[in-house]
Amino acid sequence: MKKIYILLFFTIVSNLFSQNGKIYLKNSKFKIGAENTYVYEPSKELTIPSGAVATILESSSDEIQYRNLIQKGKKYEFTTKVADSARTIFVIITEYQKIIDSNKDQGYNVYLRTQNERELSKTLLNEITVKTYADYRFRLNKTSKPETTVAAYESLYKKYPKLKSDKTYIAYLYQKDMATPGQNKDLNLAFADICIKKNTEDYLILATQAYDLSKMSDEKEELEKEILAQYPTGTLAKTKFIRRFFSQKNKTEEYVLKTIDTCKTIYKDSSKETLSSFYSSLLYTYLEDKNMEKIKGIEPYVYNAGYSYNNFAWGLSGGDLTMPVQHIDFATNLSKRSLDLLEEKRKEGFYPDYQGMYNMFADTYALLLYKQGKFKEAFEYQNNVKNAGGLDAGGKERYLAMMEKVKSKEEVRNYIETEINVNNACPPVFISTLKEIYVAQNLPLDNFEKLKEKADKLSQEEKTKKIIEQFGSKTPSDFVLKNMEGKEIKLSDYRGKVVVLDFWATWCGPCKASFPKMQELVTKYKEKEVAFLFVNTFENKKEDVVLKNVTDYITEKKYSFNVVFDSNNEVATNYKIQGIPTRVLIGKNGDILFTDHSNTSLGELIDEQLK
Repeated sequence: MKKIYILLFFTIVSNLFSQNGKIYLKNSKFKIGAENTYVYEPSKELTIPSGAVATILESSSDEIQYRNLIQKGKKYEFTTKVADSARTIFVIITEYQKIIDSNKDQGYNVYLRTQNERELSKTLLNEITVKTYADYRFRLNKTSKPETTVAAYESLYKKYPKLKSDKTYIAYLYQKDMATPGQNKDLNLAFADICIKKNTEDYLILATQAYDLSKMSDEKEELEKEILAQYPTGTLAKTKFIRRFFSQKNKTEEYVLKTIDTCKTIYKDSSKETLSSFYSSLLYTYLEDKNMEKIKGIEPYVYNAGYSYNNFAWGLSGGDLTMPVQHIDFATNLSKRSLDLLEEKRKEGFYPDYQGMYNMFADTYALLLYKQGKFKEAFEYQNNVKNAGGLDAGGKERYLAMMEKVKSKEEVRNYIETEINVNNACPPVFISTLKEIYVAQNLPLDNFEKLKEKADKLSQEEKTKKIIEQFGSKTPSDFVLKNMEGKEIKLSDYRGKVVVLDFWATWCGPCKASFPKMQELVTKYKEKEVAFLFVNTFENKKEDVVLKNVTDYITEKKYSFNVVFDSNNEVATNYKIQGIPTRVLIGKNGDILFTDHSNTSLGELIDEQLK
């Protein structure tokens, strides 16, 4: 009877993550510490290409495995070894950078430990955690909501209430807080009590997180003191040590290397996951010194070094066509290295961020090639980005400038007209360039005026659509924030002026790379009816530390910015800021007119408002 119960429950929970095809262990029993063979049965209507592989995320590892599929009649097999502690594996079928079978975005969950009811319950719990993480890693279920995950957890807890004492319960509490923020204090405190009674460092740290979810900072701080006294070289002590490291403003090579040694010897942690954060700081020290030999020497110890290279190279590039470039040869070589590393990553197997990363890195490299006078190469890279649909407004302007260097006026005109005729919104420079070509080629200007009218309409429709999608309406949320001098700044006080909100953070490389251009705009419109508010947000540090860091940075760079502090991220949340830098342009009438990550066309948009 017990076996029947387990089988029935197994079926019920599996339906939460229903599978189209099938993946299962070839042998019914999972062999711990050894390779296991799995069988893949695709759905009948699906054709599996010869180069397809099983892309595997296991429950106890952050690493992705890629295993060849061996055809066995209508089925396929693959073999892999996972950690002894693994309970599930999550599998999708991919070919290069394409998903062949994601089981309708649900993936294939394979249970490894189901020998008794206790093991099965933990495996089912692990499935939810891994599925949530896999959705993020593989970019599946983009519309999934926390409520869905909460429902899956609660269904399982109803059958197995003892699982509420498992460490993973904190993951449920975080999801619950996202679904119903501020309404879960009783649940948080109940779990904190369980953790405190268990009295191990892992559980005590979970208790501090439960306090944090309930905004109980005093209780959290008091418990942390007890943990540090009981475990002076434990996990929390190591976390505090790492935070102190990042609060240091000037990190010399000697200081970073000594910190790495301390982490290894005192805190007994030599994992790449931990040490990578230290090596990333060391990387920026070497980047500032332009020491390519040392830069490449620590590449293997840094997660996604290419991303850091691109950010640094973008900062040196000036960020647009007009700003001066610094150390152009070094910047160009660094940018090319980011693309080379990305190519290596692509060859390893399915990498869901590949195209987005390529668009970003290639855009930087193209700009640097353009400034080197290598116009043909620059256009080739920017054209790749265009063909992948990766050009934002600034990217389109750069594409047009590069195209003008290598293509005829006829080809440029055809490109601009095609963009307008297929209903693509165009930056203002497209229209001014098109008019120049019409005049130069003595073409009928009434045709140009028709195209301009359509382009203006499309541009306005695109801006309005984007604004409504992000903000819900064109009316901006009012706010009151303090600036660096401690003065309260209220947005609505600027009614009647053009207002630019620039959301940024001190840790954001692209934000700081854009500031020279922003300073140009601040200076240009100093005597006009234009106000710039640089909204510092997403810092996640104490307010006094943030104030000092921001003041030091702005003073050192001699920027005349009115910085206001969104200490609790409330303004960024209200404005639905998903990434930084983000600029929001508000017109004299108080309506939001424009929002984008780029500042390339910001000056032209401001000029339009001042007419």
